[in-house]
Amino acid sequence: MLKDFVRDFPTVHLVIGVAGNLIFFVGSVLFVWHATEMLAIWLFVIGSLGMLLGAVGQAFYIHERHRLNGAPGRQANDDRSPAR
Repeated sequence: MLKDFVRDFPTVHLVIGVAGNLIFFVGSVLFVWHATEMLAIWLFVIGSLGMLLGAVGQAFYIHERHRLNGAPGRQANDDRSPAR
């Protein structure tokens, strides 16, 4: 089920990653003011997790795509043996 989700919805990984980047950035800016430091810490952590999930999802997607379709630039009958 998870493999199907990862393979069928690659845009979700991009959205999670971009949202993680945005939350991470906002958390970083909030470190400027001492009054918002606790919120900054939590946004920093949540944003980091979003970036990680986006990257891992994208890596799974690429792996599944290569597993199903072959690696880019490689023909289906390419056995890596030298031409004779």
